[in-house]
Amino acid sequence: GPAKAPALAPARNRVPVLRAAEWFLTPADRLFHRGHAWLKGGDDGLVTVGLDDFAAKLVGPMSRLALPAVGATVGQGEHGWRMTAPDGRSVDMLSPVDGTVVQLNPALADSPDLAERDPYGDGWLMKVRPSRLRANKVNLMADRAVRRWMEDAAAALRGHVAPGLGAL
Repeated sequence: GPAKAPALAPARNRVPVLRAAEWFLTPADRLFHRGHAWLKGGDDGLVTVGLDDFAAKLVGPMSRLALPAVGATVGQGEHGWRMTAPDGRSVDMLSPVDGTVVQLNPALADSPDLAERDPYGDGWLMKVRPSRLRANKVNLMADRAVRRWMEDAAAALRGHVAPGLGAL
């Protein structure tokens, strides 16, 4: 008979997401930066920052995440953190917001790949006290703008794939 699919464990922080383009997902409650990072505001005046699904899928499994220290200042569009793959390749990512880092996700210390596996839920990176959030929002996208941007990014990615292979 047909094999039964294994039961999925319930997610603690299930985040409703929308398919923005191709196989990339974007939650409607986030603002996105062109550096493939997102932020979400909190009631406490802090913003939570993470990497988007596009970056997570392209970089793949991570062996290391180099996050700024608590108390460090980050600037929108400037180096925010570094992701390192198991083969040693690394990618510097840009911060989506100006501010001061007030908390790092403790779960990433033991499992940096959580940022890739669950980028919009338990894989968040840091909490930042924004210093110029209103000004920063000019450079952030939501809703239709995010979908168009992801569609363009997916189209550019397809352009780098051999035509005979299609999307992998």
